[in-house]
Amino acid sequence: MAQIDITKDRAGMFLMALANAEPGDEVLYHIGEHAAGAHKRDALAAHEAGHCLLYQRRMGESIFAYIARKPKGKK
Repeated sequence: MAQIDITKDRAGMFLMALANAEPGDEVLYHIGEHAAGAHKRDALAAHEAGHCLLYQRRMGESIFAYIARKPKGKK
């Protein structure tokens, strides 16, 4: 399982990162207190279409990593 960090990439890079990810890979799209950033809308749309799972991982006091994982079985 690899982690692809696009937190510093421009808007529009989320879908490309997800397409290039292998099943089980994580796309780290934002770090902060709340889900936000340039990739938030694309991540939510991909999740709603069934292309990824969204979750957060605590990194510290009130700081979270927002992650999309490409499900196994998805190419």
